[in-house]
Amino acid sequence: MTFDMRLLLLCILAMLPCITSGQSLPAPEKAYEAAFNHIKRDRKLRRMGYRLKDVAVFDSIVHKNLTWFSQDLGVLWGYTGYQKEKRLIDSLSQLEITTSHTPYFSALTARLTTNPGLTKGGTVIVFSRLDNNMLLAEVSDNQEGGPGLRNVFSTFDQSLLYLFLFGADGRIQRCYSQLISYN
Repeated sequence: MTFDMRLLLLCILAMLPCITSGQSLPAPEKAYEAAFNHIKRDRKLRRMGYRLKDVAVFDSIVHKNLTWFSQDLGVLWGYTGYQKEKRLIDSLSQLEITTSHTPYFSALTARLTTNPGLTKGGTVIVFSRLDNNMLLAEVSDNQEGGPGLRNVFSTFDQSLLYLFLFGADGRIQRCYSQLISYN
């Protein structure tokens, strides 16, 4: 990694808390609940054929990659133009490499629904950790039936990935989404 890339990565990590300076962070339970309710109301999911009456939330926090939203974040953070966008992508990729990917249990996400998500074809939502007022969520169907991420995100599956940006009051200020094809 070049010196410029390291410097950019450090700047991004240093700037994220500054963006929210003077604000308090939202209560995590409000953020997860707001994102969950937003997803349940999203018409894109209905058009894609997801059964929103049979929704389960995975009870563990999992790592999700911000690189999918590099274009949106580039515009938001002022990284426009080929060179700046490339630096941002490199920095987000480096952040992906250095971040822990081990899922861990979350009481906050576990209590959003009582549905265990074991039904074949049921809709499952997986959340990332709330970090710097940002939250990622991925929505997919349980293609195989049964517990575990490998049943939800299979090789020939499609998901809708969301990036939520929250204000200090816990309300969603911006929401971006991307269709992901795993094949």
